[in-house]
Amino acid sequence: MKRLLGIYRERECSPGRHQSNDAVLLERVAERLRERDVVVDLAALDAVPTRPRDTTLIFSMCQGRTGLERLARWERAGALIVNSPKAARTTYRDRLPDVMTRAGVPFPPTELVATNGDPRIDRALRRRAKRDGGSVEGLALHQCQGFWLKRGDVHASVAADVQWIDSHDQLASAYAEFASRGISVAAVQAHRSGDEIKFYAVGDFFHWFYTGSPRRYAFDHAALSRLAARAAAAAGLAVFGGDVIVSPDGELTIIDLNDWPSFAPCREAAAEAIADYLMRRVHVAWNPGLVSSANESAL
Repeated sequence: MKRLLGIYRERECSPGRHQSNDAVLLERVAERLRERDVVVDLAALDAVPTRPRDTTLIFSMCQGRTGLERLARWERAGALIVNSPKAARTTYRDRLPDVMTRAGVPFPPTELVATNGDPRIDRALRRRAKRDGGSVEGLALHQCQGFWLKRGDVHASVAADVQWIDSHDQLASAYAEFASRGISVAAVQAHRSGDEIKFYAVGDFFHWFYTGSPRRYAFDHAALSRLAARAAAAAGLAVFGGDVIVSPDGELTIIDLNDWPSFAPCREAAAEAIADYLMRRVHVAWNPGLVSSANESAL
């Protein structure tokens, strides 16, 4: 009998309304899987003391460092986990910029800084300027452009995890606020002007929508899904979401990539698509000779 285990996101990584949205999605996916005659258990990771030996696949929303390290040990011992804990860890901002850059995915220049250090970032700006041919890509305060300060580990779970900075006083205050919450590393990310789009994807399912007050700049819609797929492939993600900026000339830039978002605006359709994807992975696991390794990675 096929048996799957779904792992809830940790409370600290899913506060407020995110907690209910994340939990509802996991439960909807479980319902869709059970309709396919699969036994599905749902649990918090802390309630599963050891790697379950009778489970064909684990689908996990965990994002905390401790949880991902534990799941990584299970994966090394042979567990099939979606998303892979390595892929989930790649979405942390201390890794994501380099992964995107190496893959040729458009991503804003980003510097990592210690929140308990000197708030002046002139040295980082000069390094960035040297690499970028003299342009600091919107990071420099003295140009009055401002930049985004984001927590340097997991993606934002509360509004204060992403802050707009346009003065040294504001930067110092933001550093202190981050440090007070135990966030030791922050990401200084260049601003990209344009319409912001949020997207959700798994398999052939792709849903996007504008956030804020868009000007609706023209862009290639097919290119949006291709860019999202490229970014996810570089990170190793199967169930993912993210944010893209559309510039006035239609250029697309990824500014964030998330593993296992809540899919709240499209939950029912997404739950069906996620269940379909997981069943394909289960089918491959039960029939290892049926699909080549190259085709399996494309699932």
